Amino acid sequence: MQRFSKLLLGGLVVFFLVQAVSAFIVSPINITPSGIMNPGDQVTASYTVYAASGVAFPSYDDLQFITELEDPSWSYSISVNGIENVRPVTGGRTLTISGFELAYKNQDEVIVKASLQGRVPLSSPGGTNKTIIKIQELDSRGNVIPYSVVNVDHLIGQPTPTPTPSFGRISVVSNPSGATIYLDNAIKGLTPLTLDNVPNGNHGVVLRLDGYQDLLKNIVVTADSQTLNAVLIPTTTPATTRTTASGTGSPEQTTSQQSTGSGSLSVTTSPPGAQVYVDGGMKGITPTTIPGLSSGAHSIVLKMEGYQDITTSITITTGQVSEYSTGLSRNAKTPGFEGIAAVLSLGVLFVIGRRGH
Repeated sequence: MQRFSKLLLGGLVVFFLVQAVSAFIVSPINITPSGIMNPGDQVTASYTVYAASGVAFPSYDDLQFITELEDPSWSYSISVNGIENVRPVTGGRTLTISGFELAYKNQDEVIVKASLQGRVPLSSPGGTNKTIIKIQELDSRGNVIPYSVVNVDHLIGQPTPTPTPSFGRISVVSNPSGATIYLDNAIKGLTPLTLDNVPNGNHGVVLRLDGYQDLLKNIVVTADSQTLNAVLIPTTTPATTRTTASGTGSPEQTTSQQSTGSGSLSVTTSPPGAQVYVDGGMKGITPTTIPGLSSGAHSIVLKMEGYQDITTSITITTGQVSEYSTGLSRNAKTPGFEGIAAVLSLGVLFVIGRRGH
């Protein structure tokens, strides 16, 4: 009786040791195509399972193949010690081979050669993974033995990039507050203010407040939040004239702008809304007056979408306002015709001296 108990205990130990070891080995799995797969693509997978090599496959376990491909067909054969037995082609997303077909002696070599053909489901969204092939062992109760699972997934298509928002925002703060905000020549309110739903791209922002110089800023919005903190500069004391009591002789003039060696530029266009660049810097949107320009020649460029750029040179005189007015010409819309479209552009420069008489 004691000897029987020892034999029984030894048999149970061997039983559980066999249960604890996966009975098969899988060769590298060849997948075609190996690159990007798209919905509807035909897919082939081939592989070899060494069901028993030194340790017999348990007769009470099953070998199972699973796929998420559509219209799958399985072709496989079972070889025992080099003698191959080809099995009928079968369909379905799951193929189960009974342990009774694979269970031989420990010294026997049992090999399963298999191939799978199927199609990527048309309903597969891009950027998701699909199981091409899963190989696993089931115990006597039909439960998956976790450490036996060999799973091959494949990315379908490419991940859909997160769309970039088409709008951003601009927060405008000024010191002092209460300045009028112009965005692309349209009044938007008084500072402080946050402008929402501003389209991506370049935008001209102008701040105007009585007693202070206009502040001009070019801001680029790229689906983000921009902040403009502006310190407004008080305007220079207006120019005054004074004559002698007798009214004879040359007038005595005191001009604060003269002492600073600067003047102003007034620009108007037809139609309005053109961006004004002075010496390469964006200074405002027409109609606009640009104060504090140094005396001498300055390069002026006018730009407006749908119209031809205008480039000119203007001389600023100390203590004076130079006025520039021009019409804008639309870009040609119909290419391919011979000849050159007539471009009508009129630029008139008025130099008006603010001097008393």
